[in-house]
Amino acid sequence: MTSMTALVSAAWDTAAELRSFINGGGVYPNFDFTRYWWASSDNRPGIAPWVQKKLKPGNDPEFGQALRAGLVLPKTASGDYMNLAFLLDRFDRTLPSYEQHAFVQMKFTLPGDEPLHVGWERVRAFALEYLAGERGLAAVIVLHNPGIAGSGNAPHIHVIVPARQLTANGFGATDKGLCSDRGQEECWAAWQALVTEGGVA
Repeated sequence: MTSMTALVSAAWDTAAELRSFINGGGVYPNFDFTRYWWASSDNRPGIAPWVQKKLKPGNDPEFGQALRAGLVLPKTASGDYMNLAFLLDRFDRTLPSYEQHAFVQMKFTLPGDEPLHVGWERVRAFALEYLAGERGLAAVIVLHNPGIAGSGNAPHIHVIVPARQLTANGFGATDKGLCSDRGQEECWAAWQALVTEGGVA
């Protein structure tokens, strides 16, 4: 008789691959843009496990977690989506089998001589004003400070953007423009506009 462990292992062995491509729209300072898509429509494990790994990237009980995490939503989104687990579950459950776009991740490397809360608020403003406000997208914001665990890597913020717009009726159309080289260029331009207006370019 086949054990449950063997069944789970076999399921993961045949799971659809989540592929990625970084910086197709150009290389910009302290800004990386990676888009993710499913290689097939069969047996996709969803994006929730990937996002949870960003929230808890290590096993250490004290230093294995993100320093801070947050979520921004379009104004039309239901309050239910303020719960991250609910949002991720609904995205995974309602993604059509024919839709391959999964999400985009932006990474903002923060200045070493600036308090982390300043960079956090700047990136959150970008996500709230541009991604949620202009594009109608939800965004998960995750702050990592590797130095607290003794790493030499710079502090940085990940902004994870599920590829479908979030409307009053749940997840809707895929923002295919975001999931492209043009999407990276547009996000970079919006980011530059924000930091220039804020006097922190």
